[in-house]
Amino acid sequence: MLNRVRELFLLTDQREPPSLTDEPRPLVDRLRTIGEARPIQLDLAGRSLRLYPERPLSGPRQTTKDWILVDGERYLNGLSGFLRIANGDRLRVGRADEACQRLFRFPTSVMRRQLEIANDDGRLTITRIDPGGETYAHYMDDAEDGTRLIANRLASLKAIRRIFGGPIELLQPERALAALSTVNEILRDEAYRPRDALGRPGGLLNLPDDTVPVIVGDLHANLDNLLKILSEDECLESLERGDASLIILGDAVHPQEDGALTQMDTSLLMLDLICMLKIRFPRNVFYIRGNHDSFDLLVSKAGILQGVLLKNRARKLRGRRYMEELEEFFELLPYVARSSGFIACHGGPPRGQATLSDLVNIRSRQRLALEIIWNRVRRPGHPGGYTKRHVRAFRKTLGAGEQTPLIVGHTPHSSEETLWLDVGKIENHHIVYSANEHNLSVFIGVGRDLIPLEYHAEALLDLTNALNIPEQDRAELAS
Repeated sequence: MLNRVRELFLLTDQREPPSLTDEPRPLVDRLRTIGEARPIQLDLAGRSLRLYPERPLSGPRQTTKDWILVDGERYLNGLSGFLRIANGDRLRVGRADEACQRLFRFPTSVMRRQLEIANDDGRLTITRIDPGGETYAHYMDDAEDGTRLIANRLASLKAIRRIFGGPIELLQPERALAALSTVNEILRDEAYRPRDALGRPGGLLNLPDDTVPVIVGDLHANLDNLLKILSEDECLESLERGDASLIILGDAVHPQEDGALTQMDTSLLMLDLICMLKIRFPRNVFYIRGNHDSFDLLVSKAGILQGVLLKNRARKLRGRRYMEELEEFFELLPYVARSSGFIACHGGPPRGQATLSDLVNIRSRQRLALEIIWNRVRRPGHPGGYTKRHVRAFRKTLGAGEQTPLIVGHTPHSSEETLWLDVGKIENHHIVYSANEHNLSVFIGVGRDLIPLEYHAEALLDLTNALNIPEQDRAELAS
């Protein structure tokens, strides 16, 4: 008898689950997707979530079989974040999942383990876990919703071209000099920076809490990755509304890929784009100094003096005055950004004593400045790095609580990984890297939390320059 029950159970379990439809249906056991991937609406005890197939703008759409899970009420209405369900992954949705709860803030009406979403070669199976959790699911109108994601991203890329003033290509010397000089004027009186003892902009950036931070790691001349960040998740729209602050943690220059280490034109183009963004959003775009933001002989990769190469290329292509303005740009940059919700710098905390006044007056504290842009966490092979004790002291210096996230760049975890969480077993100390050619990461603020997001890289520079710009926009660019 027992064997017969087991046989019946196995037969039942192996049957194909019913398919999702355009009409809402309760999740009794399991539902699966069929045919072409389409957006899905999930209602969990009145809480709205959405599933979207990830569709890149460049390359064949079938190159990714990943899905993203988003907040149905906030998505496309400002920076909101997402959870990725990659091909082969399973995600348990409910209050017990830390990532879900941080992003979606489920009420108690949602079960601790309400449902599971499994991605098998791009095909989803949604399974009910807790019988007490009520969930309804249905397909959404792809024409009105799924394609809106693509349309929004294309509109963002067109807007970036308008901000840049034309195709994103190296500016002519006169225009590049004018843009950089304007940015230096902004930096000399930059918002949110207390003055040092000599009346100069200090090394500390005190950001307000009423904007959403978007924290970007090292870019190393990867224009595609910056365009990806700006065109995703309403980032550019949020900057336009003044709802967000873009914080680049230094090292936007100097390519790191083999075969490109001596090529400095992409660095100059990256600086051109950052300048145009800073001019357009002077109180919402910020660049924190990194160790590569210098002409110093110490700035090298694989024995190649990239700092010197950039200096020489800037002078040859754009003249001595531009080169001098670029050196001044590096000197005017802040070293540390903070708000009540985070601390961020390029390298890491100092290992010696430092006061708040020292950070403000950092241009007169050369050793402290070098530590903050060059330090790395202690690990095998690097015994002289900073430790939990130094992170704790840094938080105390900045008046931050012990749980305040410290976000840095500078030290990628590996050649492939773009996020390194709780670095060195130090809670809420994370490294973000945004220069990899396949994936890139950022941190964004969602509610009271900083959420790490990882994107698949896309080739967007050529696509952006090839976009058809309406006649009225071309006239605006020409003027």
